[in-house]
Amino acid sequence: MTADRLDPDLLRLLRQLASTTPVVTTISSRRPNRISGVGPDGVWIETERSDEKGAGPQHVPAWMIQIAWDHLRREGELTNAYLLAADGLNVKRSSAVCALLAGLPGVSVASSRPIRLRFSDTHLPITPDRSDS
Repeated sequence: MTADRLDPDLLRLLRQLASTTPVVTTISSRRPNRISGVGPDGVWIETERSDEKGAGPQHVPAWMIQIAWDHLRREGELTNAYLLAADGLNVKRSSAVCALLAGLPGVSVASSRPIRLRFSDTHLPITPDRSDS
């Protein structure tokens, strides 16, 4: 199943990333990706290529980011190869997705060639339990 919308916690983390680090770089080639918008339906990114073509920001759909984030948190690791693979997550905007995830709390780059991300929840900020309100 794919998500048409970002989970509220992931949306919050991506908005924080965009406000503090509006340019994230791809992991292996270090190319800039400017975050021009973050919404429940995904993230809008401008690249050197989209600028050259005059295409403007390109949409990275929520489902691509959400499925990668969920896998990374569940398994503790995510490779670009698995992200791209048809028998994996089948995400075709993998460079942008990896660049975004690498900027989130708890995520580290274990390897840039091949791309491998690691997740450790000990780095995530503790959020208040909403059931107490």
